[in-house]
Amino acid sequence: MLDMTYRIYLRWPDKTTTDKTTTEDEQVADLAYTRLTARVDLRGRNVGVAYTRDGQQVRYFELDKEAPSGALPSTSSAPSL
Repeated sequence: MLDMTYRIYLRWPDKTTTDKTTTEDEQVADLAYTRLTARVDLRGRNVGVAYTRDGQQVRYFELDKEAPSGALPSTSSAPSL
């Protein structure tokens, strides 16, 4: 079985990325995504959290959109960038 590469990061409006995690461990990737989507200091700001697997975007969460209380961030695919 081939190892997959996961990348989780913040994507800013100018297309820059920060807070990047690169791993081959899906559990580490999931934890990094959960931590970034939970960042209260970024709520309401125009920034998104991207989750990619082998270069393909799997999840994207916009921090300027409030998630319903108690809901997990969306795991739907993001629109094309």
